[in-house]
Amino acid sequence: MDCDRKFKLLLFVLLIWVCVAVEAERRGPFLYVNHGDFGGYITEYGADHRLAPLSTSDGVFHLVFFNTTPNAYTLAIGMGIRERSIMRYVWTANRNHPVSDNATLEFTATGDLVLSDADGSLVWSSNTSNKGAVQIELGVDGNLVIYDKKNQTVWQSFDYPSDTLMIGQTLKLDKVKKLVSRISEKNGAEGPYSLVMEAGGFALYASFPKPVPYWTVSYFDSKKKDLFSITHTCKQPLESITFVSETNGLLIDGFHQMMEMRLANFTAPRKLRSSQLCDLTPYESWRFGLNAFKIDPALSFLRLDWDGNLRAYTYSPSMDSNMWDITYERFDCKAGPVDGCGPPRKCGSFGLCEDGNCVACPHPDGLKGWSNKCAPPQLPTCKTSNASLDFYKVVGVEHFSNKYVAGIGKIKVGECRSRCLRDCKCAAFFYWEESSTCFLTQTLDTLQQLGNTTHLAFIKYVNKV
Repeated sequence: MDCDRKFKLLLFVLLIWVCVAVEAERRGPFLYVNHGDFGGYITEYGADHRLAPLSTSDGVFHLVFFNTTPNAYTLAIGMGIRERSIMRYVWTANRNHPVSDNATLEFTATGDLVLSDADGSLVWSSNTSNKGAVQIELGVDGNLVIYDKKNQTVWQSFDYPSDTLMIGQTLKLDKVKKLVSRISEKNGAEGPYSLVMEAGGFALYASFPKPVPYWTVSYFDSKKKDLFSITHTCKQPLESITFVSETNGLLIDGFHQMMEMRLANFTAPRKLRSSQLCDLTPYESWRFGLNAFKIDPALSFLRLDWDGNLRAYTYSPSMDSNMWDITYERFDCKAGPVDGCGPPRKCGSFGLCEDGNCVACPHPDGLKGWSNKCAPPQLPTCKTSNASLDFYKVVGVEHFSNKYVAGIGKIKVGECRSRCLRDCKCAAFFYWEESSTCFLTQTLDTLQQLGNTTHLAFIKYVNKV
């Protein structure tokens, strides 16, 4: 047999092997019991894990059970290459309802993916029973997909994000339209922070407990940051927001990674027309650039972390330690002194932040040194009305939400004070002297130090004198 024929035969055998290997990743019915030895990956959050039956053919994504506390497991998709990188969790099924050892994961004969606890109680399901589903596959993009006989998608994990968006994954108006952070590194249940797709952009919210914005991006007008402008917008609302990344070494609009916002039912207008709130755009989509790092961003994800910061993580073989690089960080001191103080609880429940550092604890007697014991004043409940309330002033500060909510104006500082006194839930008011704008807030958290001395904070407290 000549060399050419040998090469063609070898190539044919390799093609058959590849096809079989790829096809083997698509599974029919199975039953997996969560027990046995833990896996050998190093994982984030210091978690233990067990590999479930599904992994991608390239060895990057794995269906796993992981726990950060004993006997409390979450079904998740892990991303990472063994012995070369930390495995990171990019999707979870039961984050609010952990299961125990001997819990079961079953892809049933009726096409349903079912997670049951050890006692047999149903914890989570794809709800695809009797919908023609016959196979399940974990794709090389990190998407867990259930297919019918016609190879059509019946269900996919990309439609149900937790705190993470993979490349190509989308928040949709008619599906899940938000990411929700973890409570902490050790607690994976839904936390207080969320990234929400709105009609005219997207916003980061902190819920303590009422949702308050701490960052916004407008599709129609980058100068408009207030929440009203992105929730009450033009006639063509957004349909989806997608995390996109170039993979061929070329920059897109000057960036490697972007958030692409796309309009619903787009019809290009003949010319720009103005509305009360914004100009209609002649473009179907618009991209908000995240970074322009000179690395290969093919293995990347965008996550709303437990601390309220929005970060992009990229697998980078050039890294010396864990192979992961943070290629975007919304609240980064390098972007500006205020940006480093952006997370609402950068300084815990109360504190003054400057250049990314917690520098003081506001007090009726003045600014004191900050520690993690710094706390806002204890106020009476709404049922208690006999307390003598007063305010102490802090000069040159803002609440984290001031730039993103509509203030009350124009009014005098005395009227602003009276409104906060009359509102038993009001913890403080903020006043911008240059525009006579008043802001009331029910929570304090992190105050941002500014150079502008016309921005004032008045903190409510019980005057015992």
